[in-house]
Amino acid sequence: MTSIQQPSIIALSGVEKMYRTDKLETQALANINVSIAAGEFVSIMGPSGSGKSTLLNILGLLDVPTSGSVALHGKNVESFKDNELAQIRNQEIGFVFQSFHLVNDVRVVDNVELPLLYRKGLTGSERRRMALEALEMVGLTSRTKHFPSQLSGGQQQRVAIARAIVGKPRLLLADEPTGNLGSKMGDEIMHILHALNAEHGATIAMVTHDERLAAATDRTIRIFDGHVVSSVALRQMA
Repeated sequence: MTSIQQPSIIALSGVEKMYRTDKLETQALANINVSIAAGEFVSIMGPSGSGKSTLLNILGLLDVPTSGSVALHGKNVESFKDNELAQIRNQEIGFVFQSFHLVNDVRVVDNVELPLLYRKGLTGSERRRMALEALEMVGLTSRTKHFPSQLSGGQQQRVAIARAIVGKPRLLLADEPTGNLGSKMGDEIMHILHALNAEHGATIAMVTHDERLAAATDRTIRIFDGHVVSSVALRQMA
């Protein structure tokens, strides 16, 4: 089948990131040129301290580069105001972290609803319906009234994924989503991510240390000392 070039959701051009203190200057990223296409599942790999999480934070508009440009749907994000960026992060980008970041004294379904509280125009019943749909997608409809402490680590990560996708974001960013899980639970999380990508069209960028997990994605971007040293397509997008 002939590959069709998909438009990029987000593109970084000449991005550099410096962290400065009174006595020290650290370069986290150097001349990063990365583009992620709609519908692509990308893995990001590199040793600890190489800049992977910094790159993910810039892709998620949680951090800004020291220099270079970031374009979302072809538009430079520097043109967006702070409130517009906050709205984009809430509506177009979902985040999954190694630590689940669930609110322990709030029920599962309410944890999933949390991002929707910042969506204007949604009624309580609409938020609940969307939360239940997201939980169904990750196979947790039987745990809606449980609290996070009553769930296994894998189940808590599934709740975190449901919370990330409840608003139907166009870009899902995952930072070591299987890092705190055993291999079996990690495989279950990857199965969910692949289903979101293949069946629901989610664009995913995932930081991982696991070569086996990276090998199952469309493309692997490798970072070393803040530089992209390779970007290898592992399978062809239709």
